[in-house]
Amino acid sequence: MVSAGTLHVISTELAIGAYATAGLAFLLAGVASHGWLRTGRHLKTADLAAHFALAFGLLAMPFAMATGISSSPGDGVDHPLLINKMLLGSAAIGLALGVLLTRRRLGAQVWDDAWGRRWQSLGGLGAVGLVLITASMGGTYTRGESLLDVLSLPYDVVPLMPMWLSLAVLGLAVVNLVLMRKPRAA
Repeated sequence: MVSAGTLHVISTELAIGAYATAGLAFLLAGVASHGWLRTGRHLKTADLAAHFALAFGLLAMPFAMATGISSSPGDGVDHPLLINKMLLGSAAIGLALGVLLTRRRLGAQVWDDAWGRRWQSLGGLGAVGLVLITASMGGTYTRGESLLDVLSLPYDVVPLMPMWLSLAVLGLAVVNLVLMRKPRAA
């Protein structure tokens, strides 16, 4: 039988590899969509690679989270580092879903609009950044070291959102959903 720790390593490597590939492809797509470095002809390839890798990482992420909770010592999520990993992982899933749903709704035309290409590439890169910070926290938890140790991030402090900020984010999400439902004027 395979242990939860081994399954966690496998699912984590799948998720991180997919997100890292997506990050590189989103960076290339952002550069190509602006026509910098004469890379415009590579936009379609970078776009497809970025979104496919992001979707694969999105599928692998819940398995990595579930096996991580199962393999952690103690009674589940009882360490501040693990809570921070859950918060950042969940935020990465939400951001990745937003990027993928926008691409599905608008198609390749998302790269035609100046704001669309900026937000699409920044959203994809943001999701990748959150996953890489989460992975770095896992290295701190298991090995006592990570690539981001030079930044001295407070991994053992759990940030709590005040009620007013939670309501503001909820309001912004509702407004965004309402505005998405309105048809575009041609």
